[in-house]
Amino acid sequence: MTPLLRASRAVNSSKCLRLLPNIGLIPPRIPHIDGHFCSSHGFGTDSRSHSRDTAIDLSLYPPERIRNFSIIAHVDHGKSTLADRLLELTGTIKKGHGQPQYLDKLQVERERGITVKAQTATMFFNHPTPGHSLDPNESHTYLLNLIDTPGHVDFSYEVSRSLAACQGALLVVDAAQGVQAQTVANFYLAFESDLTIIPVINKIDQPTADPDRVKAQLKSMFDLDPDHTLLTSAKTGQGLEHVLPAVIERIPSPPGRSNSPLRMLLLDSYYDEYKGVICHVAVVDGVLRKGDKISSAATGQSYEILDVGIMHPELRPTGILLTGQVGYVVSGMRSTKEARIGDTLYQNKSIVEPLP
Repeated sequence: MTPLLRASRAVNSSKCLRLLPNIGLIPPRIPHIDGHFCSSHGFGTDSRSHSRDTAIDLSLYPPERIRNFSIIAHVDHGKSTLADRLLELTGTIKKGHGQPQYLDKLQVERERGITVKAQTATMFFNHPTPGHSLDPNESHTYLLNLIDTPGHVDFSYEVSRSLAACQGALLVVDAAQGVQAQTVANFYLAFESDLTIIPVINKIDQPTADPDRVKAQLKSMFDLDPDHTLLTSAKTGQGLEHVLPAVIERIPSPPGRSNSPLRMLLLDSYYDEYKGVICHVAVVDGVLRKGDKISSAATGQSYEILDVGIMHPELRPTGILLTGQVGYVVSGMRSTKEARIGDTLYQNKSIVEPLP
């Protein structure tokens, strides 16, 4: 093999990883198309040669088996650490691998301990179907999209457009500090977006923790039922086993219509040196397939979908996104200036009502 050919293959093998920079590289437990989990035994710690070998049938995840949620909190109340633990709990990343605050990618986020940009991660979780089964032992695999949000007051727009793609939110409050200013601001952003809010009192392992006082605060300020409040420690793992079941049971599924014309909300974008602009999108209505031609409601420009998939480290591009699903698209955009956050993307030559 010539040196040029070897270099070419090395570049091509790295492309699949560059598509998903916000997600871990350690192989998780991947659901087969029958919905059951399989072990990642046999995969190496480097998934470069394996991630494109794993496929999943997204048609097995209709809207009723999808949950889109965010985590909102005041600065330093443990939001990013909780996100890490949920990714580990679902096998999306390996415990103890890589840097903490896994969804925080910007240098300022790691230096200051705050989340500036929203990130997205797809998880799979096996859980009994709430209200749909007479057999309590019957369960299904759910597709959960965690759409991370900033915690700092200066990034309220980042919070609002992330919440626009969600149906629910985990409201995380420090068990010692209680409700803070940004807790209030984020609660009302979620409340005005008509999201289901699940209160989570975090850091209950701290010596100064007073969860009963914080429960009373949440009740008096937001009328949140103390009996529905989750008590957790993202640091020790205490109480985390109740978080994702609560997400599935309390947060409604996406309300979109599969048989309607395609409408997608553009959540975020970044530039990749090999693929160009990568857009994070939430499919509100319809179906998106590789090869489709889409248009931007904001600019009127048209693009062809070159690649599409969900935000998971071990799954190759799925080639399709269905109603209610969140993922990425490669459309040939040359600059992130073309990807306007909050834009509505739709099927070329169709007529749709732009999303709010």
